[in-house]
This record gives sequence, C-alpha cells and structure tokens, in this order.
Amino acid sequence: MQIHLDDAEMRYRIQAYEPHQVRINHQIYTQSLMVSSEAIWPDVYIPYDTKETEIATLMPFINLKPQIFVFGTGNIQRFLEAWLQALFYSHGIGVETMSTPAACRTYNILLAEGRYVMASLQIE
Repeated sequence: MQIHLDDAEMRYRIQAYEPHQVRINHQIYTQSLMVSSEAIWPDVYIPYDTKETEIATLMPFINLKPQIFVFGTGNIQRFLEAWLQALFYSHGIGVETMSTPAACRTYNILLAEGRYVMASLQIE
C-alpha cells in the first residue's frame, strides 16, 4: 500500500506499508519500531501486551508527552493491557490500538493535522 502525504514540516513520514516492512523517508524497516515526527527508534518497540515490570522502558517515551500514542499490533488488532492504557491516560496521552497498516495511515493523518503523535509499529 502506497501512502502519499507531502509536507515539509514532517520529518519522519510513513511512505508505505507492506507485509514484513514499512518505508519511512525512503528507508525500509523490517523490524518492529517506534516513530514520531521528530525521531525514529528502529530497535525499540513497545508491545501491546507489555508487562507492568517494564515501566522503565515506557517512561522515556511517555515523558516526551505525545498527544496521541498509536499502537500498531501487527496484522490484526489486539487490545492493550488495561494498566498500560491507564498509564498513558494518567499522563494525559491519548492511546489507540489497531492493526499496523491502519496505524500507519492513522499516524500520517494525525501528523498532517499537526498533532504530536508517536507510533509503536509491530512488523510481522
């Protein structure tokens, strides 16, 4: 699926998603990753079923204060652990979960709206 949005303000824009890969700014990634308009973390992924013992991994991203955090959960939508959703809400961060293709589209739409969005994308 090709995704076309052109805006010079967007540093990290998802250009395409295909099974087993995502293309961001002409770079293909085949591993799960995190992305925002300001940074990309190719070796980091926050799974939808993160355990409470892993809060230390989450806090650097929560402290960046995105308006919305999008979880791409692979080929199918899976739901977040209740404590994880509550953690984001307690910091004033909206959270959405959806399949990774839908998360890529949603990320770009929110980015185009000028929202500070982060996405954790599971690549399967």
